[in-house]
This record gives sequence, C-alpha cells and structure tokens, in this order.
Amino acid sequence: MYKNVCRLLLENGARLLYTTSRAVGDTLKELEKEYPSFHSEVSRNEKIGFELALTGSYVTKRTACLFTTDGIYEALDPVMSSAYTGVVGGFLIVCMKETDEKVTPLGSFSKLPVIVTEDMDNLARSIGFGYDISEKYGIPVIIQMAPALDEGQRTKDKGRKTRNSKLASFNPAEGGTTRNSKLTISRFTKNPARWAATPKFRFQLHKELNGKIENIREEFEKYEGNVTIKKGKTGVITDRHLSMEFYDEDVSMLRLSTVHPLPHKLVDAFIKEMDKVYVDEEQYPAIELQIRDRRKVTGRKVEKARPRKRAEETMYGFKVMRDVLGPGSSINMAHGIKKLEPDRQVLAITQEDHFFHSGMPAFVNTLYNNSSYVLLIMTNEKEQEIRSVMEGCGFHNFFHIDKVSEIEQLKDRKDLTVLFYRGLV
Repeated sequence: MYKNVCRLLLENGARLLYTTSRAVGDTLKELEKEYPSFHSEVSRNEKIGFELALTGSYVTKRTACLFTTDGIYEALDPVMSSAYTGVVGGFLIVCMKETDEKVTPLGSFSKLPVIVTEDMDNLARSIGFGYDISEKYGIPVIIQMAPALDEGQRTKDKGRKTRNSKLASFNPAEGGTTRNSKLTISRFTKNPARWAATPKFRFQLHKELNGKIENIREEFEKYEGNVTIKKGKTGVITDRHLSMEFYDEDVSMLRLSTVHPLPHKLVDAFIKEMDKVYVDEEQYPAIELQIRDRRKVTGRKVEKARPRKRAEETMYGFKVMRDVLGPGSSINMAHGIKKLEPDRQVLAITQEDHFFHSGMPAFVNTLYNNSSYVLLIMTNEKEQEIRSVMEGCGFHNFFHIDKVSEIEQLKDRKDLTVLFYRGLV
C-alpha cells in the first residue's frame, strides 16, 4: 500500500517526501534507487516534517508529507499559517485514515483545500489534481486516503491525467521535473510581505486567500471524483464512498471527494431536485456547515453545543494533567497549577514523542522557574535519549519505574521528579 502511494507521488514529480513512519521511510529508501533525484526523510514528528516540506515548496520543489489523519493535528502551528504564506512548488499532505480521526474539519479551520479518496483510482486522480491546484493557486492541499487501498490494485489511465500529460518527458535519473525546466533548480524569491506573514501583511494575505478559495471552489465544481447518482427524490450527500452501498435503491446520492471548499453549484443543484436531503458524514459536520440553504437538509450534527464539564482525574493522591491541549501540554499545565497552588500534588503525564515534539521547551521553562511536580513519561524506545537531554540541562532527578503504583511513593516529594514507564497509563 505505502509503496503504491509513494510511487504515485514520485510519478507526479514529488522531489521531497517527509514522513514520521519508519515503515514508509523504508519504502522511500527502496524507491530512491529507482528515483535518485528525490530526497526523503523520517522526521521526529509531524511538525518537523511539515515545516521541511513547506520550506521545500517555497523554493519551487514539489513536496509531500505522508502522515496519519490524527498525526496532522500534531502540526497545527505551521498548518494554520501555510494557507497564508502559500507555496510555489506543489505541496500535498497525504493522510492515511487509520483511526476514527478525519482531516475534513481542518478544511474550514485552516482554509486549506481537502480531498477525500477511498480507492487507488481516486487517489491517483487526487494527487495529480492536487498538485495542479497547489501550484496554480499557491496553496498546500490535504488528501485523506482510506487504509483499505489494495497493495496490488492498479490504477486506471482514466484518473491519471497528470501522469499521462505532464510526465511524458520526466526522467528521474536525470533529475527531471514535471513542470517547466526553469524550476528544476531551487529558487527562492525574498519577499517578507509573503513569507513572513507578519500582522502588517496578514490582512492583505487574508483577502488574497479568500480569492484563492473561491477560485478553487470553481475548480472543484468540475472534479471527476465527485459522483452524482440520481434515482429518487430522497437524497444523501456524503464523503464516504462505501456508505453508498447501504441505502435503498430509490435513494439519490451525491458522493463528494472535494470536501473543502464545498462546490456550491453542484451541491445546490442536487438539493434543488430533492424533496429531502440527508448528510452522511462522521462526527464533525464539515459538509453540512458549508451548505448554504439547509431548508431541505436533515442534519444530525449542527445543533447548539452544550457545555460539558471535564471530570477531574486523580491518581494516587495526585491531580493528573494530560496532553489535552497538544503534545507536551501537560508539562506547562502542571507547572501553571503548581505556581497557583504550591501545596497541590500534581502529576503530568506525557509520552516520549510528545516530549520531543513540544515538551522540551516546556521542561526547560519548568527548570528555569524552579517548579516542582512529578512528570511521568511513557516510553517505548527513547528513554535513554530523553535522559541525555535532561542531563544536558543539568537535571538528574529521574527514575525508571516498573509499576504505576510506585508513583504513590512520591506524594511527599517537594522537588521536580521525572519518572519513565514503559507502557501506557
């Protein structure tokens, strides 16, 4: 599966590929023998991989990230700015849906185009189309793909216009490119008004971005991956191809691949011909929120949100803080609570990847401000690396525990203590 996806990206001219998966990284290394003109890396986390790929696209290279759908949320800082700074070379963020997490909510949130695919033909089409859109409008494109893609499944020529038309002269051994030869060599045009995206220029960039979104919406109106099947007067709009099999034979379907920005003309025309329309999507109403006229739409998602109070978690007499605000956020939260309530026993729980993602600066801040709580780091293979980092900061008060119950012995400790535990808590 990964080999097919990586090959599709390379055949569409990707020159820089970044992932956080070692399995994907191994596949990319194998392909380097066949495509010696591209470079790949396994990054420590998604934020690093995203920023490396984004930088490559600044200097005219076609780039891509291969993440999971939940992994992209670990890179929200650069993701949220990338629509404003834009790109020069095409940039695709390809996300495998391995959990219930979806990327569709990120569309309207980040203002990035989102395309959903569930088979190899549509994936091939979306990659070629995505690179074209990315370069034409200077914006990254997110593609969500399904985990059920068959490793042996071959794509049809129908969905690979970019490969057929643009790659006819592509010779990877010669370091070729799918675009004009003038873009073969990396180039960067210094322009603080664009690349810095400082407050002074942000308003102008915001107006330009709104224009890009409307232009991309028009492009999405013609996208071949959007399928309309008209039968009865009851309609279903969905971004899930597989769900089309579970409706009655007299139900009309509009299967959308282009979730954001929503192709309004296509959707409005479908709704106009129906008596009643249902929107079938998962937890977040990414499609439903974009429908302009919902008088015929029966929605299950859009309703007044009820405030929910989060129950306080305790463990062995400690108030527990987890990474609910982002990777390593428990460390900052524990430090803040300790400063407000010095007598409170606080336990911060994070994991090794989160520590390397955003936990290190939080930990340094804790040391600088002389805070004291217990930090539990769940490890798998990077405990020694974290120990080395902490020793480099002059901190040595860390221990490995074999049982979670050993935390109880630290209730009366007054100094900052770090615990390593191999497993989940």
